[in-house]
Amino acid sequence: MDNILYNLLYSLNDELDKNDAGSVNFVLARYFIKNFERIPESNIYQMAEDCNVSRASIRRFSIAMGFENFAEMKKVIGRHLPKVISIPDKNYRELLTGNLIRIANELDERMNTHEIDVICNRIKQAKKVVILASRTSMSNAKDFQIELASKGKLTYIVSDDSINSMIFNDFESNDYVITLSVSGLFAQSVSAKLKQIHCIKDLITVNRLDDFSTVFDHVYFMSHLDHSTNPDIYRAYGLHYFLDIIQNHFMKDVN
Repeated sequence: MDNILYNLLYSLNDELDKNDAGSVNFVLARYFIKNFERIPESNIYQMAEDCNVSRASIRRFSIAMGFENFAEMKKVIGRHLPKVISIPDKNYRELLTGNLIRIANELDERMNTHEIDVICNRIKQAKKVVILASRTSMSNAKDFQIELASKGKLTYIVSDDSINSMIFNDFESNDYVITLSVSGLFAQSVSAKLKQIHCIKDLITVNRLDDFSTVFDHVYFMSHLDHSTNPDIYRAYGLHYFLDIIQNHFMKDVN
């Protein structure tokens, strides 16, 4: 699944979590999720009738999801819906296992002791550490934050909706921002903000096409090839593996 659909589905599920059942946003979020693959052919009149809401409510909801209107939301979903490919369970397990082994072997080779030392030292020496994470990397960021907290290291997580957080106001030169952006799209979206912050800034990504050198002090690539157009497996498994190696080394050093 690409980032656009992932972020949209994240937002829809977020509406379910934070709104009361029966509220307009809850009803519409539930309808969009249950009928997601049929949304590109949906009719706003029929949706309004099915959900017992006004067409204006659907338009407002579409805008809240980041679109100009309902028509644009339909087009974007239709453009990004993946083609359904049926893979037998056995073949899928074999494919997934092969990819996991390949990723683990490559990361094991790429993450030599020196690279891990650099990251861990930056975390230890910084008075303030911010994990800048896209929505797609949020669960990995949270796990990493908790592991560091177990050794007494305080970190902050900042995402799309809190990029202008006050946390950046009093940064010092040895403070540390580590950005998790597997596809690189999130790194692009926050680059303007990061250029205003004067501290140590690193990026973890699989995007080798874009030049991030003007924003980040160092870019850690999870692969020797560019996977910015198909980052799913690195987002689901590779990033967690990468961060696990860092937190294990960090814990060893502080014991």
